[in-house]
Amino acid sequence: MATRAMELGEYLIREGLISPAQLQEALAEQTRTRERLGEILRRLDLITESDLLDALAFQLGIGRFDPTQHVVEPEALELVPLEFARRHRVLPVRIEDNHLVVAMTDPTDVEARDNLRRTARRAGHDLKVLLVAPEVLEKHRDKYYGKVQGSRDVSALIDKVVDEVGVLPDIEGDFDAESAQKHAEDAGIIKLVDQIVVQAMQERATDIHIEPQEEGLVIRYRVDGMLYDALTPPRAVYTGLVSRIKILSNMDIAERRATQDGRFSHRSKGQEVDIRVSVVPTIHGEKMVLRLLDKTNFSFSLTDLGFSGEDYKAFHEAIRKPYGMILLSGPTGSGKTTTLYANILELNSDVLNITTIEDPVEYQIGRINQVQVNERKQVTFANALRSFLRQDPDVIMVGEIRDQDTADIAVRAALTGHMVFSTIHANDAPTTAARLVGMGTEPFMAASALTLVAAQRLVRKCCPHCLEEYEPDPEVLLAVKADKWLDENGEPVKFRHGAGCVACKGRGFLGRIAIIERMNMTPELRQLVAENKPADVIRRQARSEGMKTLLQSGMEKVRAGTTTAEEVLRVCLSDE
Repeated sequence: MATRAMELGEYLIREGLISPAQLQEALAEQTRTRERLGEILRRLDLITESDLLDALAFQLGIGRFDPTQHVVEPEALELVPLEFARRHRVLPVRIEDNHLVVAMTDPTDVEARDNLRRTARRAGHDLKVLLVAPEVLEKHRDKYYGKVQGSRDVSALIDKVVDEVGVLPDIEGDFDAESAQKHAEDAGIIKLVDQIVVQAMQERATDIHIEPQEEGLVIRYRVDGMLYDALTPPRAVYTGLVSRIKILSNMDIAERRATQDGRFSHRSKGQEVDIRVSVVPTIHGEKMVLRLLDKTNFSFSLTDLGFSGEDYKAFHEAIRKPYGMILLSGPTGSGKTTTLYANILELNSDVLNITTIEDPVEYQIGRINQVQVNERKQVTFANALRSFLRQDPDVIMVGEIRDQDTADIAVRAALTGHMVFSTIHANDAPTTAARLVGMGTEPFMAASALTLVAAQRLVRKCCPHCLEEYEPDPEVLLAVKADKWLDENGEPVKFRHGAGCVACKGRGFLGRIAIIERMNMTPELRQLVAENKPADVIRRQARSEGMKTLLQSGMEKVRAGTTTAEEVLRVCLSDE
């Protein structure tokens, strides 16, 4: 024990982490308390937890487990039961060079090491141990075991369905609706659909694509705006899978040659999602897209969404005006509605009557009256807006302005003492103002109503766990005029990206963030809109007043290392 303590102390002194006097103080304390030297040094705040782990790893001659670098493989997890891993605080990592690699919080636990060694030998391997911090182990162990269990469950369910249900004919002439209904109610198919949705929720997916191929089936998830292959089950489960989802969505399972739409809800571990389903017939069968909408309470702020301090201040001032219209634009999936929700959350209080009309209601917010579009019942954007004006509203949110009728009522509401939030499809902020007029709204009314106009895009964030410097391709550097980029010291700016790690599943990106092109309606800009000037004229004036374009906003995120130049160029047009 004394020898090990001295080795640890000498290492810490050699690394400059403690002084010889501090070591002697800790050793004297150890004589009295019989604690481990490392625990004493930590208690005395002489070293950090990371310092201690490095020292212990060096002392024991082993490496440290790093969740961002070490890939945890299912084959290793299969060898060690979860109960054992929890009891002895271990995490099987991988099979490497005929060794079972295991991370342990206490590599000196002889009983655990002997058990693991016997387990490794039964599988024909030797044992290799890594040191892991207790909090890292607790954070990752159950997650990795859960993923393996989930994958195992999906594979087992698919095999079960193939074995028990068999292959259903899906040739148009042989289709039997009664047989499809029976197989859709099979326990294996029910569990398979449930597991596909649960896995998508765990992956943070916004959409599930179920795509029939000539000889198989591909299930893809959209994560952070990009599609990835998730499962490739055999064609045998196709008919049962599609029929089950149709039943859940109240669709006609016998109709296979027309488009259909439906919805259902799914709850898992306290999280509930509303799932919108769209079915389209293709040459190989019906393709399904499931849109997942989180029904939990909305809790994002504008800063969470990536707004700069300057943008936040502008929105904060605009939404607190007594009346007016804040209009956001961007393509589908650019986060416009989420930004409107964040603005409304800033205003939400018990002294305001806030009402929304949405298609669909994506998030539920307490104390806000949210109405869903239902065209069958004549609940359209325009009709709902007319009704809202008889409901003594203070703030109104219109999910989207799609036609002149909705535009006229929204503008009129903004001019008669209400704060109105809405979205519209346009490429940039200047075009957004022109688009409102182009729908048929009187230019002078649009100019008077608009308070702030903004265009928005979403870009993927670099994974913070594997961020590193890199050199973009020459054409990218040319596109962003990188030769003019200098840091505060006058040196060329360093570009950074995610190299790919376990945390981001090798993608280099984790999550998304908004980039904003904001146009505050100044008297000069209002005059141009009132005169129905083209978007190019409005754009020149806005830029002369200091408006940052989408590309400029994106490049600020690139300079900060939040995203990459390639990612910004993917979603933004040139400013030229």
